[in-house]
Amino acid sequence: MQRRVSQEIELLLTAAAEDGSCLVAPCRRLRDALERRVATGEVVSPAPHLYVTREIWDGLSVSEGPQRPLEIVAPSRVIAYPRNVVIRRYGDDAPSITTEGVRVTTPERTVLDCARWLPFREGLAVADSSLRLGLVDSERLNEYVRSAGRGLHGVERARLVARLADPRPENGMESIARATIYELGFALPDLQVPLHDPMDSRRVLRVDFMWVLPDGTVIIGELDGGEKYRNPAMNGGTPLVAMRGERRRESRLTIDRPKIVRFSPDEVEDIAYFNRLLETFGVPREREPVIEIPDEVPFSELVPVEAYGLP
Repeated sequence: MQRRVSQEIELLLTAAAEDGSCLVAPCRRLRDALERRVATGEVVSPAPHLYVTREIWDGLSVSEGPQRPLEIVAPSRVIAYPRNVVIRRYGDDAPSITTEGVRVTTPERTVLDCARWLPFREGLAVADSSLRLGLVDSERLNEYVRSAGRGLHGVERARLVARLADPRPENGMESIARATIYELGFALPDLQVPLHDPMDSRRVLRVDFMWVLPDGTVIIGELDGGEKYRNPAMNGGTPLVAMRGERRRESRLTIDRPKIVRFSPDEVEDIAYFNRLLETFGVPREREPVIEIPDEVPFSELVPVEAYGLP
């Protein structure tokens, strides 16, 4: 019996991991077994009744891991919820749609609420994703936020998010990096800019961020995530193959002598470092920073292995 339960848990955890999600314990029997694994440290439970293996949890990047309690929309009547659940309530006139039998807020309302509840960087990531997925369009989103958001707490931040929202970032971390660039007062870059490979004009090399200065200087910004090195489906078989391909790509990007500034998600989160990095590479500042820039820790010559995308 115990062996069968263990095998069932392994299958469920694997299936959840392949879907990029946590396992929701389907019954009390499996939940109790999973809680025993949580007690031994083999499994992590980031929220009640949600489970993920320790290996996957420890491998999550800053942008992948949950940073705050779970937020849900609840009825106006009193219901008991776990302590780490934030409850949001609407009146019956809140705009809604039904998706797979569940009543949820409309995409525009969801983006509005995320933009006013979440920190600016993460709110922009939600808005960018909604545009990229075609759930809303920019004009309609801006109009909805201006009209429906009137008088709501956090609406000014939501209006800024709507104005800056862009469908071009390929992932949430690119959106967070762009939001941080804005908060630091730097000029916003062009996004996902196509450049032709000088060795093959039919091949397009896309860069994450690009600034073109008045004197013609080009600065390319590249966000270095680790997945393209770790994921066998993306690294050509080994991290070494992926690294060689990345070096070849960069050598071709530099044929016209642009400046190339690379940064990781962790470096974006390090405000003092990211600020100095952009300054050092000559990214122009257009406005005063809207966030505090902390003092830097002493500079180290050592380059962390994560900068090369390796664990």
